[in-house]
Amino acid sequence: MFQRLKGAIDSRIAEEQARQKTVAGSSAPVSRSNSTAKQPSSRTASPSTGTRPRRAKPKDGDASPARGPDPSEFEDGAFVIEDEAEDVAAGAAIDGEKIVTAEADTTREVQRSNGEGENVPEKVTQSRPHVTELPADVRAKLQRLENLQSKYKGSVANLLRSYRVAHARAVSIEPFEKALKENTPLATISDPDALVEYLTQLNLKGDMVMDELKRVSADRDRYKTKFEDSEKEAIAVRGELEALKSSSGTAVKATGNEQGETLSMAETVNTDPTTPSVKSPVSSVLKLFSPKQKPESALDNQDVGEDFFSYDEELPKLQAQVNGKTAEVEGLKSRVTVLETELAMVKKSSVGNVEELETAHRELSTFKEAISLADERLEQIETQSAEIKTLKSRLTTTEEQLSALEAHLAEQQKQAAAEKSLLNGEIAGLKESSDQELRAAKIAKEQFEVDRKQLDIQMEVLRTSREADAKQIEELADSNKLLMNQLKEETGSQTNPVDEPDSKPASANNLTVPPQTTGGAKKKKNNKKKKTGNVAAAVKEASQEKDATHTIPTPIASDSQAEISRLKEEILDRDRQIEKLQTKRKLEADLREELENMQDNFLQIGQEHVEAKEKIKELQGEKSAFQAKLTELESEVEIYKSKSEESDKMRDDLQSLTADYESLKSKSATLQKDLGAAQQLAASRYRDLTDLRDVLQKAQPELKSLREESTKLKTVKDELATRTSELRRLEARERDLRSDVNSFKKQAADREGEIRTLNEKVTQETNGRLRAEDQARVAQRDMRKSEAERIKLAASGEKISAELGSVQEEGVKLRAKVHELEDEVTKLTGMSKGLSEEVDLRSTQFNNAQSLLGSMRDQSAEMAMQLKEAKDQSESLEEELAEVQRLLSERTREGETMRRLLADVDDRADAKLREMRERMEIAIEERDRAEDEASTNGRKKAREAEELKTKLRDLERDLKRAIDDRDEFQQSEKEWKRKRDDLEGVSERASQEVSEVRSAMVELRNALDGSEKQVRDAEKQRGDLRRLLEEANQRYEKLQKELKSLQAKQTKLNDRSSGESGRAGSPNGTGGRGLVQMDYVYLKTILLQFLEVRDRKIQTSLIEGAIGQLLHMDK
Repeated sequence: MFQRLKGAIDSRIAEEQARQKTVAGSSAPVSRSNSTAKQPSSRTASPSTGTRPRRAKPKDGDASPARGPDPSEFEDGAFVIEDEAEDVAAGAAIDGEKIVTAEADTTREVQRSNGEGENVPEKVTQSRPHVTELPADVRAKLQRLENLQSKYKGSVANLLRSYRVAHARAVSIEPFEKALKENTPLATISDPDALVEYLTQLNLKGDMVMDELKRVSADRDRYKTKFEDSEKEAIAVRGELEALKSSSGTAVKATGNEQGETLSMAETVNTDPTTPSVKSPVSSVLKLFSPKQKPESALDNQDVGEDFFSYDEELPKLQAQVNGKTAEVEGLKSRVTVLETELAMVKKSSVGNVEELETAHRELSTFKEAISLADERLEQIETQSAEIKTLKSRLTTTEEQLSALEAHLAEQQKQAAAEKSLLNGEIAGLKESSDQELRAAKIAKEQFEVDRKQLDIQMEVLRTSREADAKQIEELADSNKLLMNQLKEETGSQTNPVDEPDSKPASANNLTVPPQTTGGAKKKKNNKKKKTGNVAAAVKEASQEKDATHTIPTPIASDSQAEISRLKEEILDRDRQIEKLQTKRKLEADLREELENMQDNFLQIGQEHVEAKEKIKELQGEKSAFQAKLTELESEVEIYKSKSEESDKMRDDLQSLTADYESLKSKSATLQKDLGAAQQLAASRYRDLTDLRDVLQKAQPELKSLREESTKLKTVKDELATRTSELRRLEARERDLRSDVNSFKKQAADREGEIRTLNEKVTQETNGRLRAEDQARVAQRDMRKSEAERIKLAASGEKISAELGSVQEEGVKLRAKVHELEDEVTKLTGMSKGLSEEVDLRSTQFNNAQSLLGSMRDQSAEMAMQLKEAKDQSESLEEELAEVQRLLSERTREGETMRRLLADVDDRADAKLREMRERMEIAIEERDRAEDEASTNGRKKAREAEELKTKLRDLERDLKRAIDDRDEFQQSEKEWKRKRDDLEGVSERASQEVSEVRSAMVELRNALDGSEKQVRDAEKQRGDLRRLLEEANQRYEKLQKELKSLQAKQTKLNDRSSGESGRAGSPNGTGGRGLVQMDYVYLKTILLQFLEVRDRKIQTSLIEGAIGQLLHMDK
């Protein structure tokens, strides 16, 4: 537009000068000699004034560095401003002088051409100022410009120096932050709360390690005391056994028989079919974690009295564990010392950083004061320059703004399409990530169901074992009652020792009662009671005839005492078994609690799955909102297009109106004064155009910066939305991983406890197996003894038959004795039958013992195989736990980096809002000034129109006078007509030019109105952006609150699982640290430069260069 106006004005000036030259050439014979001498100079001067191009101004924005971090780039081209400003001022002065000289030449030639024919007085040349002199206000402004340049030369050097200091500070901070990233989960020094949290976590780790060390040392001392007590008890038991052996040296056979009977009783108790089933479900479950079995050859050689829990074998294991724990404690202590040294270094560096921040704040306050002074001076300069600007400058700028806004709308459409594609890609990525998370949740759910099924199986096994244990307890209670009855009977038998040999088979029969649990057992008990009654009657009859029967020896009392002691030991054994069964009940209760915990964990996982689904729905809603925004932008683009079409129609209407107005004014273009006025007006328009170009060049970078800032705000808003969604997703993932890690820790601790209890149970089972083997050997020995007794009884029967023969010979004399002997024979036959039954029972017991031995051997082999499998499973679980901990640490680091990025984005958005507010205030002030200037120009144009009307009236009077004087000027009528035709053509052309200029003014005025509407739309958009920013801030605050609540829950969970995690071992160290951070110090220095610099060009270059590149996150 400016180029078209400039070309039109230059062409009109050149045509007018050529016409004047032709007129001067036609009147050359009459003119003087000096006029012909001046013609070449005017001919040579005219094209230069009309067609000389204006010197192009160098744009400071082009010299702005592409990358801003190095101060040397600012030294090269960004701050060389004074010479350029001087060149521009000099160029403007030269152009002004050339224009003035061109106008002076044209006025002289017109005056010469008019003065030769008509002798017009030369008032115009006298009233004009000197050609070489500039206006006073222009000279004052140039002088003021020179003063400002000399004043602000030093400020640029100061700015460079401060930037170097800030850059060196940033470079010195970078290695410290790098060390923080490599050695700690922190990434910057701008987050002291995170550092405090990290140090408190280290202190908590140290406290946990110390507590664990105290617990391990207390366990070690407790085990030592238990071991010493058990050794003392073993020594006491051995002494008692030796004393009993020495006291019963005279009756070894009888004691051997009694030991065989007691062992057979224990065997019958152990071979109860309800208690130790060959393949019970409890034993099959416990086989998974049983240790390796010892060889049986070494255990067979051990004595029965020494069959206790082997502390000698457990001591080296405990010592190895204690040594491992001490090594871990020493490693943790060394780590604590290293962390304390790092903490001291961090504290020192933080103190230095605080001091640097204080100095930076002081410098900033000084810079702000200097900036306020500079702003006041700039306002004075702008008020003075605003007086020079005219309405055309504003109109032309607004037209260019319209074109720029149209281009900007096209760019916005492109950006909207790009953003739409990016959003679609992000939504697809989010869908994929959500699908992956759902798959992972399903896998975790399946694994949890498998674990739950296994736990249900274990619970069923434990229930069965509990029922079996309850039955064992009941049977042991019955056996205790029987033992107490036997003790009472034996204490009664000590008073009358004659009944001892006959009571032995009855006691043997009573001892064999517990294995029989069916209804037949009761019948046997009743039969045995009857038999014992018969035996007691026989013993009474035998006591009446002491001479006929054999006398019983005296060591029977000592045998009964040994039996009593054995029975007491058996009672103690039964009490121990009862205690073991009670411990099993406690274990069952613990397993129930674990099952309930697993169910609670499963419910939590289901709730988190539901929350993840809700978040996916929220993301879909955000996607729909973005699509709605895109449609709104497209509708706004269509509205702008319709507005542009309406503005074109208004321009056409205004052009038609201006054409009518110019047709009325064309009548006043017949006089010579109008030609001079038109020439003066063309020169003034040319000057105005130059001023308008300057203003346009100054306003263009501001418009560019505003456009860039609007695009940056949009990108920042989109980044905020994406980052908030990512942060929500990562927080949900973090919660899932933390719950998984806690469940894994609990499972590992539970599995370790189960392994310990199972190891103890396996050792107990091995001891029981050895005891059962010993009892089987004793049963074999008892069987041999019973066979010997049967032979003896057969021999005694033969003796009795011999005695019967002698008695029959003496039958006449001893019939009463025969009856008694017959009764004794019947008794002996009953005893032989009882002994035969006992032999059968012993044989069946022996067979059961052999089958139990075979089953125990098979179980030991299976336990060894399952122990290997359990070890492999435990190793795989440990590896999985390490991987889960590593993933958790990575997710926590990602969450921290996302929080920091969100904080950075909020700071940038606040800074941009402040800058936009300031610029909007400046734009509003400029608009007010433009309106004032437009009103003043309108008044001026009204005055000019009134002056033209008065001139028209004067011209009409002159015409009348000319008609009255027509007779006097008949001779010059032809010349006058010719001149009049020429002047009319020139005036028509000038009027056409004036109409074109005024139509351009009207167009510019319309464009100004359109730009004002666009400013209002921009203000609306700014309000929308503010509302969106406020919503984003509210969302961010909600997220912060949720994060705090989650962190509180996490600390509670960590406190609850601190003991279990201490047993499982210290967590893995953190891996690689988060993302690369922005250089905030560099951004701060660039903003300080922007605030310090007084020149608008430098400010725009800084915004377009360094700040623009720093704030573009996607580049």
